[in-house]
Amino acid sequence: MYNNINYGYLRISSIMQQKRIQNRIAESRWTQAYVVSAAALVWVIAGLYNLAVIVPGICLLLSTYLMMELNNANALIRIYSRMVSCSFLVFATMATFMFPSIQAAIIMLGFVGFYTFAFRCYQDTHAPGWTFYAFFCIGMASIVWVQTLFYLPILWVIMRTNILSMSPRNFVASLLGIILPYWFYAGYLAVKGDITILLNHFAKIAVFSEPFNFKLLSFNQILTLSFVLVCAVIGIVHFMNQKRNDNIRTRLFYQIFITIDLATIVFLFLQPQHYEALLSVLIVTTAPLIAHFFALTRTRITNWMFLILSYSAIIITLLNLWILLHNYL
Repeated sequence: MYNNINYGYLRISSIMQQKRIQNRIAESRWTQAYVVSAAALVWVIAGLYNLAVIVPGICLLLSTYLMMELNNANALIRIYSRMVSCSFLVFATMATFMFPSIQAAIIMLGFVGFYTFAFRCYQDTHAPGWTFYAFFCIGMASIVWVQTLFYLPILWVIMRTNILSMSPRNFVASLLGIILPYWFYAGYLAVKGDITILLNHFAKIAVFSEPFNFKLLSFNQILTLSFVLVCAVIGIVHFMNQKRNDNIRTRLFYQIFITIDLATIVFLFLQPQHYEALLSVLIVTTAPLIAHFFALTRTRITNWMFLILSYSAIIITLLNLWILLHNYL
């Protein structure tokens, strides 16, 4: 009987330790190389037909590097996995219609930069330097999309409640970080002799269009958005169910991603004309959430979900690339 019990225990242990396709890919040291190579191929193909994708492509490379640093510095996933940067790169490459958009690329870079620098301030009320850099990234993003400033109250709150670093000194540093890009921008416009552009820039923040008007979007844009939203829901539900397995610091950081994700989804439904900018924010905040799900689940159902989502991402990428090239020809 003892042998039977021991055999049963070993069998259960072997099943629990079984690595499915999902886990082998999520934990492989080669996954990132394959994803980067595939993404580079898609960008090169698009670049052959439109050189305007070069600058956004460089921004994406920098954003991907910062996502790697964000994961490494904060141990967002408690096992070795490159799924955070890989998921981000897959999302960003899937939306091929945004390749020529410098605005989308800078917004992605701005939010990734904010998380990278702001998370370094964790529990440090005397970190004006990192706080300044974090909000400089937000100020930079608001130069190309002024509605970024709507996020400021949320970001200040999470600096207080989740990052635990808000203090009068850090608050002043955040204001300086936001203002500095505008100081350079205003100087450029003054030299150019047309400072009214800055006034018109801020006037756009009061412009609101019809909510829920998704007729503005094409079929492939809605398809891409739907995919990212599905991943966001899966990632949020998974983390809320499994957060007890992570340490307090990681929980607080993921709560930030969830908060910004939900705020962005609400913003998107209320003002869908800002689709590209808001999808850029969604891509940045959803990537860690779905990466957490891919890397830390091991069931047969989640394995099938991983495969379905992976193949769906490939199909959507090819569809968007075909439509993009068709428009160039």
